[in-house]
Amino acid sequence: MEVYEKINEILKNNNLSKKAFSLKLIELEPKLRNTGEVPTINALYSYLSGDVSLRVELIPYIAEVLDIPEQILFDDSNRARMKILKYIIEDINSQERNFLISKLNIKEKNHENENVQKDIINSINDLLKYAPEPFLKNIEHTLKDFKSLSDKFE
Repeated sequence: MEVYEKINEILKNNNLSKKAFSLKLIELEPKLRNTGEVPTINALYSYLSGDVSLRVELIPYIAEVLDIPEQILFDDSNRARMKILKYIIEDINSQERNFLISKLNIKEKNHENENVQKDIINSINDLLKYAPEPFLKNIEHTLKDFKSLSDKFE
């Protein structure tokens, strides 16, 4: 999918007209490198229709108007989103950590949840003897990834 198509898709999903989007973008006063001027509404419509190639210097402004990370304009696959998340978590600061915790609504485990978790673990442990070795190695690798991710939040 081309970047202009992705922008149009996001506009449609957010019920934002091309005109409203263009006006918000112009309010940010992005300057085009070749002219030093803010693009006109007609120029923005040409970008949005795919008639003219989108200027790279507009990408940060477009992402700001759409309230999305710039990367989403290029690739919003699960693989790309996981890369973004891994990148953030590898060097997470306290403000980002607090934001994630509040969004995920992470709370301390209460005693009842711990008992349910222990029951599930015991049940899985009993069934593991029936699993083939490649499956067990896959589980081990996945659990190590989860542990590493969990350790970053502690």
